[in-house]
Amino acid sequence: MAEFRGYTITSPYGNRTHPISNSSTFHSGVDLVKYHKAPIQAFTSGTVIYAGFGNSGTGLGGYGNVVLIRDRNNREQLYAHLNSVTVSKGQTIGQNQVIGYQGSTGYVTGSHLHFEVRKIVEMKPPYGYRPDKKSSTLNPIAYLNNFDLDDLLESGDSGSAVRKLQRDLIKLGFSLPKFGADGVFGQETESAVRSFQSAEHLAVDGIVGPNTNAKLDEQTTLVSKYPGIIKNGSRGDIVRIIQRRVYAKADGIFGTQTEKKVREYQQRNALKVDGIVGPKTWDKLFG
Repeated sequence: MAEFRGYTITSPYGNRTHPISNSSTFHSGVDLVKYHKAPIQAFTSGTVIYAGFGNSGTGLGGYGNVVLIRDRNNREQLYAHLNSVTVSKGQTIGQNQVIGYQGSTGYVTGSHLHFEVRKIVEMKPPYGYRPDKKSSTLNPIAYLNNFDLDDLLESGDSGSAVRKLQRDLIKLGFSLPKFGADGVFGQETESAVRSFQSAEHLAVDGIVGPNTNAKLDEQTTLVSKYPGIIKNGSRGDIVRIIQRRVYAKADGIFGTQTEKKVREYQQRNALKVDGIVGPKTWDKLFG
């Protein structure tokens, strides 16, 4: 996490108890601390969309003094609660350029930088803000860590690479019931990616970076060639994949309940009903 060197992370992205209201909320950014009035440098290059005090009702209310930057990926980076800003609207800035100073303006309990990545770029209010903060923002740590990767796939992308991702997810048992492999990385695909990441004990950010890609390749390689009879008593990753495809508990252990689900799958697909994943059942599952 070289991007945050010199900072202490005091509140991560995600669900938390709000330090002022004491209510359960979704934290749409990450809170970072150096010291009061420390120079704040832009994490990436970009163009300033807004610089100054965020007024109520603009999508920047409560954030105090802010700098909002449009980056090369067409995302909005929000630097909030600044003591003061040193850039202006329309200005092109470079990575590591000082854009302001750490402060405690707005709705805060102390001096810190709130850094947020909004999915939607808007040049006027509400500046990408949406009430559903979870679906309208990205995990800023994961976003910056993957910023320079050409093969990064995330919400808003489209094309053949997204379609391949979707087909791989479906093959591995992660359902896309509404849109399927339509080549558009929308909310349904992001949810399936998050489910895959959770199942494989990866960072759950909904972004297909190198770690997620590597695990997808590993898992799709497993189903690329028939490994032989899989039946009651079998174990391992291939069993977990089969379990997801037949809607059984994905624990990697082929037991009585998995056998029952395989039988039901075979019956639905006019296969020999024996509860064993032989060549014909395998071809139906993964062909």
